[in-house]
Amino acid sequence: MKKTLMIFGSIFIVLIVLLAIGIAVVATKGSALDKESKAYVDETVPVICSDLRMETLSKYASQELLNSALPAEFEKLFNGFKKLGEFKKYKESSGQAMMSYTAQHGKTITAEYLAQVEFDTGPAQIRVFAVKKGDQWKIQGFLINSPALIP
Repeated sequence: MKKTLMIFGSIFIVLIVLLAIGIAVVATKGSALDKESKAYVDETVPVICSDLRMETLSKYASQELLNSALPAEFEKLFNGFKKLGEFKKYKESSGQAMMSYTAQHGKTITAEYLAQVEFDTGPAQIRVFAVKKGDQWKIQGFLINSPALIP
């Protein structure tokens, strides 16, 4: 009985150590992903907002985003963005990256950020959804919220 308890105790200790190592690795990797995803968002949002054209967004867009609507639908959407006027300044973004594992898709790394920007018509919030494909980030969603867009 004593031998069995020692074996189970040893296994339990090994599992605790492995769990601690796993948590440390995930925390370190998560922090690095937060930094690189934020840098990507902080770099691309001002570029996209500076001319608000689908051609510009498509340079940074994931294939899933590009396939989500017809070109005419994207064109109509971006024509509506002209109500915002000229892009004035990029203020800041806040958000984080997330890692998930599924049997169907394997490892997936995504990020969600809320960016604060200023246009001629006033402030706007841009919600950016990004996905990491290989070693590259791509935009999977780009939603602009501004009082100037309300009819």
